Amino acid sequence: MILLKIFDIKEMMAHLLLRESFDTFLLEEANITTFAKMEIKGRRNREWFDWEEGMPELPDHIYWKEAKPFCYNYIKGKKTPAFFTVSLKLTEKEAQVCAADASLTRAMKEQQADVLLHFRYEKDALSVITGTSAHTFTMDRRVEFAWDSTVKEIMKKLGIGYEI
Repeated sequence: MILLKIFDIKEMMAHLLLRESFDTFLLEEANITTFAKMEIKGRRNREWFDWEEGMPELPDHIYWKEAKPFCYNYIKGKKTPAFFTVSLKLTEKEAQVCAADASLTRAMKEQQADVLLHFRYEKDALSVITGTSAHTFTMDRRVEFAWDSTVKEIMKKLGIGYEI
């Protein structure tokens, strides 16, 4: 797990809320405080959908691109939010796209691990925190180390400056 202090908050927020940079990630949870607190749990409410034969199977969590417009509309305005957190989870398919090599994908499968990206804005500061969650206990930290490296590469590709 690493914590990245983001230098260019405006640019990072554009990638998070306006661009497609994180659209294929799954939403674990979002909490936004402006004039009131808004909380979104990322679990999909399957009973709400009209399931038809031939409809593609959707994951248990919603994609970030599904919640992003609601979050953006809640945040936009003259004042910045007092606080927000957005917790995203990488899909196995996205891990294959993001990973510099196959080590992240392979280790995720072996350990049945989820990899997480947590955005936190508070007191005019934005940080990004990496995380992993294994479904079984393991002392092996390959997924964690591979994910930390991958996130640094993602930030580099997006042109986001940070300090650890």
